[in-house]
Amino acid sequence: VYGRRRIGKSRLLIESIKNKDAVYFLADASDNILDILSQQIKDEFVKFSNWEDFFEFMLKSKHTVFIIDEFQYLYQVNKAWPTILQRWWEKLKDTDKKIILCGSIISTIDKIARGYGSALYGRKTYEMEIQPLSFQHAREFLKGYPVEEQIKAYSVLGGIPRYLEEIDLTKSVEENINEKILEKIRFLYNEPVNLLFEEFRDPSTYLAILSGISEGQTKFNEIAVYSHIGTNKLPKYLLVLERVGIIKKEVPVTEKKLKSKLTRYYLKDNFYRFWLRFVFKNKAQIEQGLNKELGHAIKKELPSYMGNAFEEVCKETLLLKLHGITKLGRWWHKDTEIDIVAINETNDTIYFAECKWKDGVDAEQILAELREKAKQVSWRNNKRKEKFIIIGKSFAHKIHEQDVILMGIDDIKNAAK
Repeated sequence: VYGRRRIGKSRLLIESIKNKDAVYFLADASDNILDILSQQIKDEFVKFSNWEDFFEFMLKSKHTVFIIDEFQYLYQVNKAWPTILQRWWEKLKDTDKKIILCGSIISTIDKIARGYGSALYGRKTYEMEIQPLSFQHAREFLKGYPVEEQIKAYSVLGGIPRYLEEIDLTKSVEENINEKILEKIRFLYNEPVNLLFEEFRDPSTYLAILSGISEGQTKFNEIAVYSHIGTNKLPKYLLVLERVGIIKKEVPVTEKKLKSKLTRYYLKDNFYRFWLRFVFKNKAQIEQGLNKELGHAIKKELPSYMGNAFEEVCKETLLLKLHGITKLGRWWHKDTEIDIVAINETNDTIYFAECKWKDGVDAEQILAELREKAKQVSWRNNKRKEKFIIIGKSFAHKIHEQDVILMGIDDIKNAAK
């Protein structure tokens, strides 16, 4: 079981073993890790002098489930640990014992447990990567807010449960930003850079890449120029950032190959997106105690910031409301972009959607522009059925055309019903 920090892995595992004959152990990088484990067994006669003792105890124990949380630290303390587990696995696999390994540092986990050639490769019974919550699931943490405020909170914090727990539902999102993110004593203030330090020895290169993408440098060559990283070295950095779930690689939804020349890179994580735009580049201002002034500036800029995050909420909404969708994503060609194109390959239907985070959306103007853009999209041109979707907070006028769908806040609110 693996996934980024604060995502709820430990809570999930602890809940799963309630009222069960299980042992839960939280590892760390201390040298006396076996002593700590011995104490957690809660048996005065148990004392582990080495890992052989531990696995021998496991083999004979009445306990059937053993959870080792943050197991990557065991490897840091003892590089032979995966090999020891591999050897004991041969003895334990035909018993009723279950070993659940849980970890947060993705790069290390890939190296010791998931990568081809690692000691534990091919020996797992089951593998689960815990992903951030979708907007509809994140709403469970935000029940005290109206839907607009829920979307705003999700756009700032994303789907990480621990971050969502920080929200004070008696205050606005803007007030929470001032008190929970811009204050230096709060853990969210430095959270992204701290996570990078856990994953990488020197996060400065990765921060340069992320800053570039945050500033709109989404093409490979643009990122290389911005970050001053050679084009021969940049792919490995991008691959790692993609692997740990901070960025994502996209091509136009109608492209067949992921390695298209049209590839772009985007920030996948909402909180990284917010932090890079408003906190990281304004740290000098925060250090000088000018939080209040920065908070006012963020409040003014928040509607324009909401664009990308709102698009992700709209994608989720369309996947829930449109049946039979086989492809969904952005589309672009030269200077033309469409927020969302959704395709149903079974009935030859293609949906073109634009998302506007504002009230009084002029749907007629957007529809006219969207119809023109759609002409440039090459996909089953001779037989396709076209539908046009405009999503906004509210609309200046309704449109009554058979091939047009208008979606507002209530549609997002009720999408999961």
